Amino acid sequence: MHPKTMKHSASIWDGEVGQSRCIEVVHWEGDITPEQLANVALQISADWQSIDMQLDPAHPMHGNVYHLRRVSGDEYEEAEYQKRKAAFEARYAGKRVWVHGYHFEEDLANGSSEPFYYDQMYSTLFITLADIEALCDKHYGEGVWDEYSLYLDEDLPTPLPIDF
Repeated sequence: MHPKTMKHSASIWDGEVGQSRCIEVVHWEGDITPEQLANVALQISADWQSIDMQLDPAHPMHGNVYHLRRVSGDEYEEAEYQKRKAAFEARYAGKRVWVHGYHFEEDLANGSSEPFYYDQMYSTLFITLADIEALCDKHYGEGVWDEYSLYLDEDLPTPLPIDF
């Protein structure tokens, strides 16, 4: 049987496994991604919590259990952060970067905070963000800096003139 003509199904559930009821059973032909399947479930009911997928008997992976659990907002945000972090690290891996750390000065009278940039920048070969954070701890002090900016050589800001 051709993969595009295989008929698959999934049951959409409203709670945790063993403590829920089936909201709906959906059927489709061909492949579907977990994101697409979750979108279908959301269109059927905002209350869905899990999906059990059953593959067509002619599919070579038929008989395996496929379970999709709805992720919470926090889990989704953490997963998105990890994706962006991995993409960032892959883009800068092995490149020389300049690190400029800063912390925020609180203006209690105004109720605002302003960034205070340290006088020194450090150059290093980029490997991971954890390495950059360790470098900030080493040079600015552990727990002293709040954030940092990274610059490639060609992206360095123009130095400010100093009047004496």
